[in-house]
Amino acid sequence: MRALKILLPAVGALSLVGHVWAAQVTRSQRTRLAQARRAATTDPLTGLANRAGLAAALDEFEGESYDLVIADLDGFKPVNDTWGHAAGDRLLVEIARRLAESLDGVDDAVVARLGGDEFVLASPSSVPLAHYLGAEVIRALAEPIEVADGVSVTVTASVGAIHATAGEDRDRVMAAADAAAYEVKLRGGNGLVEHCPLTALPEVDERPLLRMRELAALTHALEVAA
Repeated sequence: MRALKILLPAVGALSLVGHVWAAQVTRSQRTRLAQARRAATTDPLTGLANRAGLAAALDEFEGESYDLVIADLDGFKPVNDTWGHAAGDRLLVEIARRLAESLDGVDDAVVARLGGDEFVLASPSSVPLAHYLGAEVIRALAEPIEVADGVSVTVTASVGAIHATAGEDRDRVMAAADAAAYEVKLRGGNGLVEHCPLTALPEVDERPLLRMRELAALTHALEVAA
């Protein structure tokens, strides 16, 4: 009987250790899962939302109107070509910081990098404020950015803005903002165009936007040459 009394606390201790170990394993798995989810929706360079993160944020706008802005940087490639990719990355990180700061404190707003030098800002809004949001992007880029020791550059952006009403097709809203930014790009960049609310949203073209931009740039160059 005495041996049994001694054994019971030992069994209890082993059981407790097992429960603690199982809890730690579960917590570790949850942490890894949360990290994986964040990685899947976050741009690794800038820490902004990526395309998937933007989609998730826009899902939260379901049933609400919102402002959306697409900013396509002007003159980013020469920075990479002249001072290297590290300088280009440094430029993108600083731009991301400035854009995120411009929406700091705005509930449910999101800033995303879609890849390359294209950024998107979206914010729930019951009244049309897309033009002001686009103007804020231009203001954020006004100050020079140091991309290497002793080297500072100023970049501009072709900005397209739209106020989307509740229920509008998200892809068509994005296409409208992209078309507006595209119009600025064709004019030489460094400006803002807002989609006219009286104009129907464009149909979604499945062709890659980059390819479309290349074709339009070529068309513009041919028109200038003529």
